[in-house]
Parts: sequence; structure tokens; C-alpha cells
Amino acid sequence: MEEKNGNKFWKGFLIGALCFFVIGALAVLGMTCFLENIAEKRGSIGPGTETTAPVSPTSQDKEETSTAIAPVTIPTDKPGETTAAPAPTETPAAETTTADPSAQTTAAEPRTIDRVADPFLRELDDVAEIFDEVQVLPYDLSTMQQAALQKYVELAGGDWEEYENLKPNYGPEVTVIEWNDDFLNRMGEIRDLVDERISLTAEQKQQVEIETLKAFVAASGDLYSDYLTAEEWESTQQESDGSYCGIGVQIMQDPETMESTVTRVFNNSPAGESGMLAGDIFKAVDGMDVTQMLLEQIVTYVRGHEGEPVTLTVYRPATGDTLEITCVRRKVEVDTVAYEMLTDKIGYLQLTEFDNVTVRQALDALENLKQDGMQKLILDLRGNPGGLLNSVLSIADYFVDRGKLIFRMDYKGGETYTEKAVEEPIFRGDMVVLVDGGSASAAEVLTGILQDYHLATVMGTTTFGKGIVQSYYDTDTGSGSIVKLTIAHYYSPLGRDFHGVGIDPDITGEDDVLTEEDELLNQAIEYLR
Repeated sequence: MEEKNGNKFWKGFLIGALCFFVIGALAVLGMTCFLENIAEKRGSIGPGTETTAPVSPTSQDKEETSTAIAPVTIPTDKPGETTAAPAPTETPAAETTTADPSAQTTAAEPRTIDRVADPFLRELDDVAEIFDEVQVLPYDLSTMQQAALQKYVELAGGDWEEYENLKPNYGPEVTVIEWNDDFLNRMGEIRDLVDERISLTAEQKQQVEIETLKAFVAASGDLYSDYLTAEEWESTQQESDGSYCGIGVQIMQDPETMESTVTRVFNNSPAGESGMLAGDIFKAVDGMDVTQMLLEQIVTYVRGHEGEPVTLTVYRPATGDTLEITCVRRKVEVDTVAYEMLTDKIGYLQLTEFDNVTVRQALDALENLKQDGMQKLILDLRGNPGGLLNSVLSIADYFVDRGKLIFRMDYKGGETYTEKAVEEPIFRGDMVVLVDGGSASAAEVLTGILQDYHLATVMGTTTFGKGIVQSYYDTDTGSGSIVKLTIAHYYSPLGRDFHGVGIDPDITGEDDVLTEEDELLNQAIEYLR
């Protein structure tokens, strides 16, 4: 009985030990699988990994990720020099376990805003530099800058009060390469704010930029300065050359009122054939209001392609009527000189403007008048708005003795330029110069020369009073645009400054426009007799 019980004990012990071993092995195996599973889950994100954008945690795994360091703004010392931004460090985007095991986050693309390379901002900077170098009249740059910022917003259709104190929030993925200029950087910000809020086509945005540049120049307060597009510059050059495609009128603008008046209608011109008269005041071109538009812009809209019609709205003071006149554009050859013999000894020479062609036309006229027996001359400069300085100085040579001073011009910074007569005069004899309030600029230069040297008696009314000189400068941005600025004051040979006061005639008189007779011309004829 004891032996049987002992056998049972050892048999039970062995069975228990075996079961304990099996249970222990299973427990170890289970723990191993559990740990491997945990390790697999944690192994997808290595220590210290950076991502370019934060990863949103899921309901299964709320893991912490770090964002890349935000790019810095880099100012440049030289406005024309572009400083490249440092390339962002490339780091692999971390994978995270989400509800969809195949889903991965996409790193945000870095973006660079290079203000220094922006053509519009570069043009603004170039225009400001030209002002600083040559503009002889005083101006306030801060006023010009404020006007440009406000004009950009308003032209785009925004409210300036809303934008005035706004700043764009670019985010950490954007690098901004800035100018070393607060105004240009602010203009860049304004444009970015407008782009975020207002949808403009490429053409609309270009027009906003052009008008903003014009507003920048206009805010200088110089009524004779302007920003010209490539098309406007081409039109201006055609006018100076003496031929263009248009309607055949001469226009003069009052810089104070901006009123643009027809001073001459050319013979055999579309304007003349359509009934336009000297004295008509421009109100609109093809329905577009031009009453406050600069003369260069009006001329650009009036001119165009041959065969194209243009409808002009004009006010006629003589009758009090507002008329719509339609002209068909065609090639117009500008005849800037008219001449004839009034008596057997008195010649008549009219100069309507001073273009490139005027120098040769005036010379031919004087030679022909001399051949016809001219001994006395009436030089008619009424309504002559001026023109090219080189042209008027060449014509002054026809009357002034060689070596005499005919012109002095003072630039910014005190630099002075003088011009002397280089040829012997073509005409010597009694002369009367006819002038009026429409005789301006280059016409006043010639009048002042002849009056100072007592070469002519000036007859009529006080001239316009423009004693400053403008010149044209390429903005050097590749757009073909031009800046027209006042570069100097000019003076008569005796040092008289006519700007703002005009030239007073030696003998007063004027034509009565309500009669067919030219009373002032008749007065001059009687004086020379």
C-alpha cells in the first residue's frame, strides 16, 4: 500500500512539473510577441526626426513631431543686387500610423518671394533714382510714396483705410528677399495683400501698375513731369519727327486747369474735314473722359492706326456748344512753317512748333522770302507751344551774330550749360515778333533772344511763362518706359527768368477772333511800314 501511494506521488509530481513548464513556455512566448508588436509600432519614427510641417495625431497614436526652423527675411544692401536665400535643409518626412496604414503626410513646398527681382518694384526704384539725380524742381519723396501706395489699392478696387495698416502673414515656409528700402518693401506687401483679396487679370494688374507709376510721378507736384509707357513714348517721338498717323491738330494744355485746347487745325487733315476748329476744348476721346488727363496720354488716344475712326467730344467756347466729331485717322505730315510776302518788302514767317523738321522748313522759307525781295520780317509765334530745344537754338542762329550767347541753362547741383551762335545770320533787317498767351517754352526762348539783342520788336500779349526744360530718361528695366522730368531752368541772354511770368511785349495788341481780319498782323504791317 505504501509502495502504491509512493508511485502515485511521483507520477503526480512529474505531470505537474510538465504542466508548469508548458504554461511557463507559453507565457514567455506570449510576452515575446507582445514586446515585438510594441517595438514594431514604435520603430516607424526614429529619434530626432524633423518634418517640414506638423503632423496631426490620430486617435490611435498621438505622437510629437518638430517643425523645421522658419526661413529668415534677407535684406540687400544694393537695390539692384539679388541675394539668394539659403536653401532649406532637406529632411525626410516622418511616417505615422493612422487609421489608414497607407496614408502619409506631404511636406509643405518652400516658396521664395524675391522683391528685388520684381520688375514693378525695380521700376519704382529706378524712377526715384532719376528724380534724385536730375529733377530740378523741389519735391517730397514721402508724399510721392504715400500716393503710390494708396493709388495701387484704389485702382485695384480696394479701400485704402482697410489696407493701410495690414501686414501679410506669409507663414514659415515662405522666404522673402527684401529691399533695403521701407517703401519698396511696403509696396510689395500691399501688392500681396491685394492679390489675396482681389482677383485681377494679368492685363488689369499691368494697368494698375502703370497708373501707380504715373501717380508716383504726378505726386511730385511738377505738372510737366510724367511717366510714359512704350506706346506713349513712340507717339511722342513721332510728334517730334513731324509726321504721325492721327487727325491733324495741334493741342496745348493749361497745366493748372488741365484744359486741352486745339490751337491749330492742319490743312487737308481729317480734323479739318470733319469740322474741328481752333479753340475747341477736348472733353472726351471715344467716350473716355480726358479733362484731367495729361497731354501725352490724350495724344496717344487720339492717334492710332490708319483707317481707324475716333470720336472726339469737344466744347466750343465761341458758340457754347458741346459737339461730337468723328475723324478717320490717316498719315499726317506736319507742316510747322507757313510763309508768304505780305508786301513787296515785308515777309511773313509763321512757326507753329519746333520739331525736327522745323529747322529745315524755316531755313527754306527764309531763303525763298529773301529771293522774293524780303527786307523786313514778321515772325509769328502766336499759339506756338514750344518743342525741341535743339531746334529752336538752331533757328536762333538764323538771326544772331556768330559767337553771341543765345541760351543759358542751370541744372541741379549748380551745373550750367551755355549755347552760342555758331553761324552768320541769314536775315538782317527790321523784324516784329507776334506772341500771345499760347506762345510757350521754346517759342519764349526765341522771343527772349530776339528781344534781348534788340533784333525784333515784340508785339501782342504776355507769353505763357514756361522757363523750364524737360528731358526724357529710360527706366532701364526693359519695359521701354520713359520718365519725363524737369532738368533745368533756362534764361535769356541777359539772364531773364520767364518761368511763371512770361515775356511782356514791347507793344501790346491782339487779334479779335470774332472778325475775319487779323488785327494784330495788320498792326505789325503798319508798324514796319
